[in-house]
Amino acid sequence: MSRGIIVSLLALAAILVANDRACSAGAVAEGISPRGVIHGYAYAINGNSPNAEAAGAAALAACKKGPEQLASGTRPDASFAKAQARCAVVSTFSNKCAAAALDPKDGTPGAGWAIGDTQKQADDEALARWRSTAGADRRDFCKIITQKCDGTAK
Repeated sequence: MSRGIIVSLLALAAILVANDRACSAGAVAEGISPRGVIHGYAYAINGNSPNAEAAGAAALAACKKGPEQLASGTRPDASFAKAQARCAVVSTFSNKCAAAALDPKDGTPGAGWAIGDTQKQADDEALARWRSTAGADRRDFCKIITQKCDGTAK
């Protein structure tokens, strides 16, 4: 290969790596009703943003916005609105995976999220956090409801 081709290939590789890293910021936002998760819980996970500030802003906006962030047992009522009003960015990450776990049954207190080097690690930690808040009679019912890998993580 000629030197020009090698230099061109190296430049292309550098651009591809830089572009991958340029969109490798994520964030988790969470809001809990003053009366606890059972009365209102909002969350959002954002990934592949250009930087931590953008990831946090997107996660915060999604947390405050939607009924799609409802935990089991909550309804879009005054309690949920209080949870949404309390949304805050609780973590940022880069080239990692995130997961959120909730109980599918209405009126239950369990909720958990986590960030890990792999999706499995994030899932396992989110489930463990959920189980620690769920109560003994609901520990076997949790489900991962959101997964997001960022940048190069898988």
